[in-house]
Amino acid sequence: MLPGLKDGDVVLVDPYADLEIGDVVLARHPFKKSVQIIKRIKEISPVNRYFLVGDNLPESTDSRSFGAVPPKHLIGKVTCRLK
Repeated sequence: MLPGLKDGDVVLVDPYADLEIGDVVLARHPFKKSVQIIKRIKEISPVNRYFLVGDNLPESTDSRSFGAVPPKHLIGKVTCRLK
């Protein structure tokens, strides 16, 4: 995630936070179950799916390639960066 996060940064995640458009979230990758991703919520569709995008659009693998994800894929809202 640019410009806020870099590889190796440590973040706090709130699994109980209400999610809104613009929030940065930690999510499970929809196809690679062991992979977690940090993306920004761009849209929430009427069928309760979240369209996630990376801040570095040219380099990001996100909902533009794997589609909108259901809430069960979202681990929580990133609330702060520690490092």
